[in-house]
Amino acid sequence: MQLFNKHKEVIYEALEALSSRNFNTIYSDNPKEYPEEDAESGLTAFQMKLNTDFVELQVNSEEWIGEEVSPYLQSGTGIRYPYQTPDVLIRNAKESWKMWRNVDVEERSGVLMEALERIKERFFELSYATMHTTGQGFTMAFQAAGPHACDRALEAIALGFTELKRYPEQVKWEKWIGGKAIPVQKNYKPIPRGISLIIACSTFPTWNSFPGIFASLITGNPVIVKPHPKAVLPLAITISEIRKVLKESGFRSDTIQLGVDSGMNPLAKTLAEHEDIKLIDYTGNSQFGQYLETLHNKITFTEKASLNPVIIDSTKDIEALVSNIAFSVSLYSRQMCTAPQNIYVPETGIKVKDGYVSFDDFCDRLKNALDDLLDKKWGPATLGCVQNDHTVKRVEGVSMAVGKTISDAKEFKMPDFKTARTRSIKVLAVDSGKQEIFQKEVFGPMVFVIKTESTSKSIELALRGAETFGAITCLVYSNEFLLNKEIEERFNQAFIPVSFNLTGNIFVNQHAAFSDFHGTGGNVSGNASFVDPNFINKRYVWVGNRYMN
Repeated sequence: MQLFNKHKEVIYEALEALSSRNFNTIYSDNPKEYPEEDAESGLTAFQMKLNTDFVELQVNSEEWIGEEVSPYLQSGTGIRYPYQTPDVLIRNAKESWKMWRNVDVEERSGVLMEALERIKERFFELSYATMHTTGQGFTMAFQAAGPHACDRALEAIALGFTELKRYPEQVKWEKWIGGKAIPVQKNYKPIPRGISLIIACSTFPTWNSFPGIFASLITGNPVIVKPHPKAVLPLAITISEIRKVLKESGFRSDTIQLGVDSGMNPLAKTLAEHEDIKLIDYTGNSQFGQYLETLHNKITFTEKASLNPVIIDSTKDIEALVSNIAFSVSLYSRQMCTAPQNIYVPETGIKVKDGYVSFDDFCDRLKNALDDLLDKKWGPATLGCVQNDHTVKRVEGVSMAVGKTISDAKEFKMPDFKTARTRSIKVLAVDSGKQEIFQKEVFGPMVFVIKTESTSKSIELALRGAETFGAITCLVYSNEFLLNKEIEERFNQAFIPVSFNLTGNIFVNQHAAFSDFHGTGGNVSGNASFVDPNFINKRYVWVGNRYMN
């Protein structure tokens, strides 16, 4: 209970934030608010790991593997990780579970909060590890891999804490029959379901994985994390800290394990199909996600492909609108699951205060905004690198002949990294009849501006794409109250959230822990939401027992 007492104030504040949905964080996402020496020591720590074996996990292994390639350097990091077979991982998890499942929620939450505090001390090292595995720019890598991931982890801990405390541990129950009280002693136990498998992605290895990791651990389940072979280091660093705190607290460090694999010998399917795996968290392509959802006797939490629309009808500030969209699609070269892809604009133009901005004028403004952003000192870091060559080829495979080229994807110079894999945002203007082109996800630096007959047609096409291929976000610009309520109602009925008239420094890509749900779990982009009660409660089962003397 010592660790719980140390962190209980933070946990109770998080519980309050979950109810109020107000801003809450204990992890600043501004690197400048941390000591200057932390940045230097973090870079040194990262550099010292290059071309070495990652021994922090303290795992005995006869085989070490690693195939990460820095998108900035386009060369291997040389870091190797201990390989363990699926059978060994499962055996370790089962052995650890015997103790972890019987630990009360206060002690679990204290251990997990302490782990987050240890991870906080490595935020800068994490940011460099994330940069050189995912291609994110430094600031995004710092925020997403560290503070924002820990925010989501704390959210899962707090929600798990409150859900597991929902019912009393035991009660004395009485029923009166024939003038006599019949007493029954009852107890209520949340029983963890079993081994949890986290299948991580290559673009946001910690941010997308932390909710599932901490949701499973707080509910008493052991965890095996299967990282993408090209993005292992951020998870290796964070898992090593969790393992250290577990061991220091008297628990088996194998309560959480890193299950590394390679492109030539993937383990995800083998692990997922294992009879002892009961929970699966997955972020990635739709095809594999749909396969996971069909597995027998598994509970899955998936985030898959999405087709996020922007519907533009009218605006009070066209410059702010264009600037906001340009930044949203540029952020991390549109490799975010929440980034817009399809921008719907009526052929009659966008209503503004003094008339209309034509379709062609909007396209020109968007191109200029994208160019201006890239020309700024911080522009290249905003786009970052493209994580892998497959994404580049996918975007290059979209023929510019099917529409009007607004901007082509071109390499740009990255300060300090001459060999970085970069691409500017490819923008193609197409007519609404070209649905075979834009009504599918093209992951990466690719945007379609779609000319429609009217705003009503824009809504119809955007909703059709979102219902067919899934959507995590929808962005709308409109000054019409009744139109906005109609869009909100129609998209919400399809379980798709809507953001209206975003300008300034609030972007549709970004979801805030404790306030914004990430995904709804109700459309084909995924069956789970970060972090709602279903994300927690499916990981255990309530069982009640009765005793009579």
